[in-house]
Amino acid sequence: EMGISRMVSSSSGVPMFWFSDKLIGRTENAATRVLILALLSYAARFFIYATMKSPLAGLPAEALRGATFGAFWSTATVYAHRISPPGMSATMLTFLNAMYGGLGQSTGAIIGGKLQSRFGTVNTFKIGCAADLGFVCVYLLCTSVSRYRRRRRILNSTNNDADAMAVSGGAIIEEEEGIKQQ
Repeated sequence: EMGISRMVSSSSGVPMFWFSDKLIGRTENAATRVLILALLSYAARFFIYATMKSPLAGLPAEALRGATFGAFWSTATVYAHRISPPGMSATMLTFLNAMYGGLGQSTGAIIGGKLQSRFGTVNTFKIGCAADLGFVCVYLLCTSVSRYRRRRRILNSTNNDADAMAVSGGAIIEEEEGIKQQ
């Protein structure tokens, strides 16, 4: 059953890596959406693990694991490359790998182990599901507030520019009329 689980996980990730460029698209918003979907898939996996009654019942979670990791990793690497300063792509990708594979997995293993010893395996997956959903909600709230502030700033600067143009345009018109009158 373990071999079947690994096969399902690995084979479901292959298409995600293969078609990741089409999935991610060219915009930053598409990459953000893929990352959010990956986080929601993690929550679904944790829920499946918490409620499964037999090893084979975990196969849907393993299929999601391949797709989730494939979508997350390909999107994260493309995004890291896009935001890196010129000539710093390799450094940014190294930093991403260190954060995910080093700090993230190590911290997750320690926290997960502590939670499992205190609350049990099933409850640890339930906690992971709730925490992941909470993280997604906080992220969406923060990005919504950020977008709202950015729009307000743009609107205010547009209004200020329009006011400045109206004032300076008025001055130009007055100057031109003064020249015509002389």
